[in-house]
Amino acid sequence: MAPNLWFIREFYLGKILRYLDNTGLIKVLIGQRRAGKSYIMKQIMDFLLREKHIPSSSLAYVNFEIDYLKYNSASDLDRFVQSKRAEAGGSRLYLFLDEIQELSGWEKLLNSYRADDAFDVDIFITGSNANVLSSELSTYLAGRYVDFEIFPFDYREYLGYWKMENTTGNFLSYLESSGISELYKMPDDEGRLNFLKSLKDTIILKDIVKRYRIKDVDFLEKLFSYLSGNIGNLFSFNSIVKKLKGIHVDSNAVTIGNYLQYLEKTYVIHSCQRYDLKGKKILEWEKKYYLNDLAFNNYFSSGYDIGWGRKLENIVYNHLRMHGYSVYVGYVWDCEIDFIAENGTKRIYVQVAYLIASEKVFQREFGNLGMIRDNYPKYVVSLDDILVKDYEGIVHMNVKDFLILENM
Repeated sequence: MAPNLWFIREFYLGKILRYLDNTGLIKVLIGQRRAGKSYIMKQIMDFLLREKHIPSSSLAYVNFEIDYLKYNSASDLDRFVQSKRAEAGGSRLYLFLDEIQELSGWEKLLNSYRADDAFDVDIFITGSNANVLSSELSTYLAGRYVDFEIFPFDYREYLGYWKMENTTGNFLSYLESSGISELYKMPDDEGRLNFLKSLKDTIILKDIVKRYRIKDVDFLEKLFSYLSGNIGNLFSFNSIVKKLKGIHVDSNAVTIGNYLQYLEKTYVIHSCQRYDLKGKKILEWEKKYYLNDLAFNNYFSSGYDIGWGRKLENIVYNHLRMHGYSVYVGYVWDCEIDFIAENGTKRIYVQVAYLIASEKVFQREFGNLGMIRDNYPKYVVSLDDILVKDYEGIVHMNVKDFLILENM
């Protein structure tokens, strides 16, 4: 294995490789920039070379961010692919296309490859914009692709990368740093800050401003900064308007709604809708927002003291999403459940707290869950070392242990 691919992202690689050689499905890796999509794609290539003994002549790779001048049209890409097809000499071609949204007309070209019965090709693509991937894929490739959302390192991967034990100190270090592994190579905080500024600028200016022709760039920056400092708060569009006016930033609900949607499509933030358990319906008008990676708060929002509890919420939210759950904020009898997480027929309820330090906190976390009268698993996760035992079937866990559960 190449030295720069030494850390295997087993969670994702295992899921994706289940579809290896299923040429009827295009494999789509989606997620925020620098979350590790390209890294995983290269690990798949390395697996083919080393484990499957596929010759390098049967592998083709293009990174459209790096090679945008060489491949600035679908016909340019097709010429390259056809040359690699000839080089493969009738053997299956494994085609890897990185940051595909940078190429206009890619979706029709890939559909033509998939529809060509004489072309034995297995296609893998990555993309950093949900709008491009969802609209084009649903139009031209409906039912012919499988997608994998890639997140930055979770806590288990962080421990594995640094060869650390699961201790409170190591968990707090993860909570205060980032899951973006490229930051680990930076020599100091100045280097990490510069890297994150560059990443933020690329997301804001290239993936949003350029794509959607945004005029008020300054407002978009301030909105993102505001969200980064207020993760886990319940908002409506109108409430964000009022909050921003309080810091002398004027806008309106329509603009904010659009800008939030654009930010979500780059995967840099995620919205979490409220779900009324009693009425069994989604409450549309209010949402919470979480960061795809806490680095955007840890390094940029020093003026906002969001507290440990909000950061824990963000980490748990991302963990549930990474494991394939759809996640909602629960609402039952005027009480809030931090997360209702559903994956097919599976459902779990999770309350997140910094510490169970008083009777009031105990009643809020355990009492709220106790109001739900069903048999799905219920968890309270916190930083407590001394745990509550056997309270109405609710499991109390230290968050660092919850995040490394084998079966979610």
